[in-house]
Amino acid sequence: MGPTTAGEAEPSAAGPDRRIVIVGAGLAGSLLALALARRGLASTLVGPALGVPGPGPSANAAEGQPALAATALSYGSLLGRAAARAWQELERQHGPLGWQPAPLLLHGWPAPLGLLPVSLQGLATAALAFSRVDTVALAAALPAALAAAGVERQEAMVVRIAAGAGGWRLSLASGGELLAVQLVLAAGAGSRSLWPERPERLRFSWAGVLVGAGDRTAAAAAGSGSPASGAWGVSPWLRHARRGGIVQPLGWQRPALEARSDRLEREEWIVDAGLAPWGSRVLLGQISLVGPDLDPQCPPDPAGMEQRLRQGLAALDPRLAAWPGPYCQVAVPYASNGQPLVGPAVGRPGLWLFSGFRAAFSTVPAQAERLATELQAALG
Repeated sequence: MGPTTAGEAEPSAAGPDRRIVIVGAGLAGSLLALALARRGLASTLVGPALGVPGPGPSANAAEGQPALAATALSYGSLLGRAAARAWQELERQHGPLGWQPAPLLLHGWPAPLGLLPVSLQGLATAALAFSRVDTVALAAALPAALAAAGVERQEAMVVRIAAGAGGWRLSLASGGELLAVQLVLAAGAGSRSLWPERPERLRFSWAGVLVGAGDRTAAAAAGSGSPASGAWGVSPWLRHARRGGIVQPLGWQRPALEARSDRLEREEWIVDAGLAPWGSRVLLGQISLVGPDLDPQCPPDPAGMEQRLRQGLAALDPRLAAWPGPYCQVAVPYASNGQPLVGPAVGRPGLWLFSGFRAAFSTVPAQAERLATELQAALG
């Protein structure tokens, strides 16, 4: 979470009121704030605006760059008409948020389908109702959508939360404080340090992707004889992503690894090779590092993680492993049993949890509506 933006009034202690304070301004916190606003409930969203890494040589927090939210590097995949309708309804009420149809191309099919040309393999999923939310477009659109809905923003760093008389006290890095009767913790991986007594099933992993150039001009700029130029001209996987489609493995390995994280004795990693358009660029990945109790404040060595990721991409297409672009990694919250934490914290009046989502872009809109209804009832 970042410092207060320039020109914004420094937050200070104030008496608690009916305004709901949401810590975390990523996908979960932002959609919850919009759901509350549609019910006429005031909320304050505390945390930095959703950002995306720039085009520089690196975007790793470990190398001096700002920490990224998990939302920023997501494929934004949506499977099914219900998930698409939820985002279409959000756009109807709040304007364009980056939703668009996207053809899905799966790899890893058994023979004989897996032996066919890539273009023919795509026929197996051509009829699926698949779409996506471009997180670059979402990051650009959210500030105006939140402002138009009347959501108050505080781009402040919360360093501690504590229960007190009459509500919850939020200590800010600036030295100020906020008080809240109803506090929602939607801080993603940041919830580990803010609430150490969190439920054991809320855990954290590290996910990494490559952010590659997405157009022919950028590939040509790297040199006509470069691996980038060759991959762009030949790789059918990359061509599919550049046309607005998503490439995913037939069977994701990450959920199974997360499900047994409480039985792991040491860290393990896997690569789920895929591609997705990302603004004018392309995401290639992802690698996931899971351990018995990973600390989101202690990132793994990015060079080693990038090497492993490129090896995993090479198994799909050797040309993808050579595609130029910075490696980016983020800490990701997950629930080891697959069920997100949505609702009041047991034994902590006024504290609510909103974290640990699987397939977040598909599930968060509906869960935000559910939690907003519960909060509305709690406020009477």
